[in-house]
Amino acid sequence: MNAITHALPGNHVVRVDGVKWRQWASETHFVAVIQTGIGPANAQDACEAVVGKRPWTAFIASGFAGALVPSQIGDLVIPEQVVCQDSKITGCSAAISCSSLHRQQAWNTTQSVKNTVLSGRLVTAGEIVWLARDKQAIGAAFAASSLDMESAAIGATAVRQGIPFFVVRSVSDRVEEDLPLDLNLFCRTGAFWQGVWTVATTPGLWPKFNRLRRQKNVASASLSQFYENYFSRAENRA
Repeated sequence: MNAITHALPGNHVVRVDGVKWRQWASETHFVAVIQTGIGPANAQDACEAVVGKRPWTAFIASGFAGALVPSQIGDLVIPEQVVCQDSKITGCSAAISCSSLHRQQAWNTTQSVKNTVLSGRLVTAGEIVWLARDKQAIGAAFAASSLDMESAAIGATAVRQGIPFFVVRSVSDRVEEDLPLDLNLFCRTGAFWQGVWTVATTPGLWPKFNRLRRQKNVASASLSQFYENYFSRAENRA
């Protein structure tokens, strides 16, 4: 989510029910970038905490995504549908359709900056999918183009509240590449220091993490460029 904050003209940080917001307001628009944390449970908790605080025009699930089809780092992800790999995670077994109006506005924005866009279906997983073979299997099973860990939870909350929902993400890892190691180590209770020790004592992993850092920088820059144009166009539509 940090990529969005760089695109806003000005912002300040507030906390609402323990959830960090970076917000920006003009005469015609209010935008809040909400740090949901990693994973569907954190995303759902954050959305539930803030949903009643303002009359939201739309929820946008944003950040990084893994590609499930051939793509380039920094390609944008604007899916038509979001599904959850395991419906028990969000309590939503049906595919969630993204708002056609907001999706079209996002798509129009990409044409002005000539971004390549992955559309189709996005899958939300409960854990980081770090092996290429597993990404490819998920892509085939769900006929999907991209993967993340939060969008279905955000979309499920939006659907329950009658709030339009759409997704704009940026590809940070390709379908054919493994991540450096199982990054779930850094998310599981009690396993964080095991992950740190593994990285610290395995020099062969360091170039792979450096590659991932560079890819995330490219994805972040692509997302920032999109939002600079998106909010500029929003001001003109007001």
